[in-house]
Amino acid sequence: MVKTSLPATRFYGWYVVGLLALAHLVSFIDRFLMSLVLVPLKQDFNLTDTELGLLHGTGFAILYAVAAIPLGHLADISHRRNLIVGGLLVWSAATAACGLSGDFPTLFAARIGVGLGEAALVPAAMLLITAYIHRDHLARAVSVFTSGAVLGHGVALIGGGAVLAWLVSQNGLTLPYFGVLRPWQGLFVLAAIPGLVLAVVMFTIREPMRASRTKPRIGAALDYAGGHRMAYGTHFLAAACVIALVQSFAAWAPTFYVRFFDMTVAQSGWTVGLLVLITGVSGNLSGGFLTDRLHKMGLGAAPGVVIMGMVLLAVPCAILFCTTRVLSLSLVAYGALNFCLSAASPAGLAGVQMLTPSHLRGVISAAFLCIITFFAVGLGPLMIGVVTDRVFGDEQALYLSLLSVSIVLSIIGVGAAGLGRRSTSRAYALVTD
Repeated sequence: MVKTSLPATRFYGWYVVGLLALAHLVSFIDRFLMSLVLVPLKQDFNLTDTELGLLHGTGFAILYAVAAIPLGHLADISHRRNLIVGGLLVWSAATAACGLSGDFPTLFAARIGVGLGEAALVPAAMLLITAYIHRDHLARAVSVFTSGAVLGHGVALIGGGAVLAWLVSQNGLTLPYFGVLRPWQGLFVLAAIPGLVLAVVMFTIREPMRASRTKPRIGAALDYAGGHRMAYGTHFLAAACVIALVQSFAAWAPTFYVRFFDMTVAQSGWTVGLLVLITGVSGNLSGGFLTDRLHKMGLGAAPGVVIMGMVLLAVPCAILFCTTRVLSLSLVAYGALNFCLSAASPAGLAGVQMLTPSHLRGVISAAFLCIITFFAVGLGPLMIGVVTDRVFGDEQALYLSLLSVSIVLSIIGVGAAGLGRRSTSRAYALVTD
């Protein structure tokens, strides 16, 4: 195992960030293809919106959340690059298994496998980024990493929509032994290939020396977080609300345009995907730049301030998106909404790194992911489906579900960020590495 205490050049450090962003991109392609095929899945398996929410969110989140803390601890004590390679192989194989599923239980189990593999990425990636990038540029580096996720979401919708349309024209995908797969099944099988290739490319990352030789314990990380419970609690809650908003709109936007604007699945994929690419990437990078800028200006609670401001700007955009039936207005509203929420997203992850000493970041980042995944990824899309089915009892009430859930999440998120400003400012000042 080759280790280095510092990157040879600044370029190499940003190369590592770029490669990790590419891994994040691939992970989100495999995660968000499900949002593109909700309509054919509903038809083929006769599923309810609640079951679709389980597939998109809860199925993915179950093992992701459970495995996050053990894998985060493993990232603190073991070879971080190799942990990422292992995760890539697991989630790529599970993505292929989604395509080979012939019923709801098998597909649900495969989604659990995707979540397990992807749980290894973020804790290990955060440790590599903080090892290679100076603290003054940390939020910007995190925003590049999270931009990979946004790009992956967009590529899943645009590229996935194009591939799905091609597979429909070919009447599916024929594989030896498995025979003819439905178009949506073939889409998952083909999507597994990039992750397998990237797993090989990841070996170009050198494992850096750790800033601290202290052997971290899960108990030590929990003790530290407990000593700053107000800072961590409010920051985690605010960030969870942001990600729940992102995940809810991301999961249901393609279906929204199919139901209310009579788009085909491919058309909605292209439309939403293009908006996500443009506004999501620009929003992530802008949010990272703004967080770094405010931090350099001496604003101790910079991540929380960015979260508050961007969520407040997102609320009127969400209201317009959910209520208008003018396509052009809806697209503008969704683009603005996605920009604001994307700008708030990197502040959550960057804030965790700024709150935490380097030798505890793997475990605490994993705890953050555990909470985010369970609350935001697991329950966000599911809440929309449950409210649609159980409260309104009509799939055409999807817009009301999105509107009501998003307003509640926005109030909680802004309130938590505001409540934690003083405690997070004090906690940030204690961390220098």
